[in-house]
Amino acid sequence: MESRLNQRPVATGNTQSRTYVGIVLVLGLLASCGGSNSGAPPAPTQRGDLVSVTGSSTFNVGIVNAAIAALTSFGVDTGVLSGTYGVSLNRIVYKTRTPDGRLINASGVVAYPLKTGAASSPILSFQHATMFRDVEAPSLSPDVDVVLMAAAGTGFIVVMPDYTGYAASTSEIHTYVLAAGLADAVVDMLRATRQFLSQQRVATNGQLFLTGYSEGGYATLATQKEMEQYLPTEFPITASMPAAGPYDMSTTVQYIVGLATNDNPAITGFVFKAYDHWYSWNRLGDIFQSPFATVIDTHYDGNYSAGEITTALTSNSAALFTTTFRSNFLGSGESAIKAGFAANDIYHWAPVAPTRLFHGVDDTIVPYFNATTAVSAMTTAGSTSVTLVDCTTPTALIPRDHENCVPNYLSRMLNWFVGAANNL
Repeated sequence: MESRLNQRPVATGNTQSRTYVGIVLVLGLLASCGGSNSGAPPAPTQRGDLVSVTGSSTFNVGIVNAAIAALTSFGVDTGVLSGTYGVSLNRIVYKTRTPDGRLINASGVVAYPLKTGAASSPILSFQHATMFRDVEAPSLSPDVDVVLMAAAGTGFIVVMPDYTGYAASTSEIHTYVLAAGLADAVVDMLRATRQFLSQQRVATNGQLFLTGYSEGGYATLATQKEMEQYLPTEFPITASMPAAGPYDMSTTVQYIVGLATNDNPAITGFVFKAYDHWYSWNRLGDIFQSPFATVIDTHYDGNYSAGEITTALTSNSAALFTTTFRSNFLGSGESAIKAGFAANDIYHWAPVAPTRLFHGVDDTIVPYFNATTAVSAMTTAGSTSVTLVDCTTPTALIPRDHENCVPNYLSRMLNWFVGAANNL
């Protein structure tokens, strides 16, 4: 099958929100678990087909309010969240396409509010941040994301794809910040969600909100670009808020390789492992010194945590990368690898839907220039709907960095989306 890696952008990102990973609510014992639902279309054969529903759970309003309280304690402004409805949480499997054109099974979570009668709801597609272990994927994790629970209990239908490389597609290498792979996983998850909701007789109101932080921010903008350029009728977007994503991959990877001390080598390894695999470079031994090349080749199968990978690598960039590669990449060489990253710069277009790019000026994991470059380029391209939202922290003593900005991102996103949503 024809590869799509050189047809549309595929982005790399070095993103992780460790703080956000911590705000999940352990709800497994409190859920009323149902068996697998039947009724999925037989013999799914195309992108977006619903394959199966692998599990369903019901959460009451008390659990929803516990999720809202958890967000409040994390520093999120939750004044707009109502906690009005119980929530049905469902794990689905669907068909999607890999960057090299194969049709595979992927998975994710759909949560919808338990409204009465034929009441409709808006859809919120929430793209998750960097995850290293397969068990952290939304459809596998024993913990329920509190944002998902709080938003669904307020009246949104919340969709969270696992992405290619996790859960149902764990045999694949994750398409880490590869634009085509991430966008396809989100688009096809939304298609399968429509089929699932139709089976459940759950009505949507036609509104679609997109958001995500870190890798999720990149996935959000990549998905928005895909929808607006290729699928505008199928997916009219109400509002989009990408946050702290590496939209300018070319400059971001130059920045990473040029660091003398790299505090996030596990993320760096993830970027190069994903690109080396999906672009078939087979260059890890040329890019990284021994034994780190072997670690990067073997430690991104979903079985190792960020901490374990970090321990197995080094923060010294001169020791991590080979001298030849680093010199050539920071100079005029390695044109093929640079072209792969450039193909995943996702800011060369003019968004139509209201779009707010959120970022913190002190972010060193995904530098702030990603947002300013994107907003400037999109405005120059003719967009009048894009704005930059700067992160704020409670005091000037708290840096506006990748981790500290998560509460403010959630506050800004929830306030904007709830205010713009109908039928909550």
